[in-house]
Amino acid sequence: MKISPRSIKIIKAVLLVSVLILLWQYVKVIDPAEVKAALMKAGAGFGWMILSTFVAYSLATLGWWYCLSDARKGIPKAGLFVIRHVCETFGMFTPASVAGGDMLKIVLLKPYAINPPTVVASVVVSRLLMITSQVCLLLSAIAWLLFNHKLDSEPWPSHSLAIIAVVCAVLAAGFYGLVKFRRSMWLKYAGTNAKWLRFRSRMMEVWLEISRFYRQYPKELAIAFTLFTSHWIIGSLEFYIILKLLGYPISLVDSLVLDMGVIAVKAAGAFIPGQLGVEELGNKMMLSLIGFASIPLWISVSALRRTRQLFWILVGVLLYSIIIHKKKSTV
Repeated sequence: MKISPRSIKIIKAVLLVSVLILLWQYVKVIDPAEVKAALMKAGAGFGWMILSTFVAYSLATLGWWYCLSDARKGIPKAGLFVIRHVCETFGMFTPASVAGGDMLKIVLLKPYAINPPTVVASVVVSRLLMITSQVCLLLSAIAWLLFNHKLDSEPWPSHSLAIIAVVCAVLAAGFYGLVKFRRSMWLKYAGTNAKWLRFRSRMMEVWLEISRFYRQYPKELAIAFTLFTSHWIIGSLEFYIILKLLGYPISLVDSLVLDMGVIAVKAAGAFIPGQLGVEELGNKMMLSLIGFASIPLWISVSALRRTRQLFWILVGVLLYSIIIHKKKSTV
């Protein structure tokens, strides 16, 4: 059943209103007094926070660009940066989280006239590489904590690394099974349903495109993985910059541990639009873990990180407005 244009407009309007409501709720929880006090402490150093996140976002964009294989030559990096940032911002304020943002990426790439399976494959591969690089860094951070006895005084089980390793092994086994998925399985459940046949055909095209990318572009795959890993590492500098500005001694490894831990907590609450309250909880947990249990510090760190997020959210809204304006002008 084909959805009518009017229904599509209604869906878009409802989605836009819901995102705006959630964005307003996000802004409401930010205490202006806390933000002002934190910014006063940070001073011009807040610009370094913005710069570090800009570099991190740029590295992630380049990682996705390489996942587009040969099709990347027809897409300007600046345009891809805009699309990625708009979609990541959108994903923050939908219950679908990153899935909703990734679906929007596919829609916004349509004007570039790229083969649809290639677009979908690039989004899937880039997301898988981002998750894989993040898990690798998280495991490395936990191993560093255990090796340096940072967790000895915490109420964490001593075999926590082994538990996480088992979970990752199960996930890896599941992914391996997915890679080895045979075409016969599609045929087995196909039946004669026309919609299912069309869906199966499209998914097979995407799957073949993903397989082709892994086989024919190992160099691009390695470059993309390196860029995504660098994206997480540069992004973790935010904690390093903040704590240095606030006068707290911290190493680069500690900042990586902090960031990976907070991201893991946020991932658990990904279904909560904007991760309202979730990120603050992650900040508190991880700061305490490395020995910074000060409540004023926690408040300042959370306020500065939320202010940085608000800055990039506003940039995302502005970029989305430009995209919509261009679409209207071309109609």
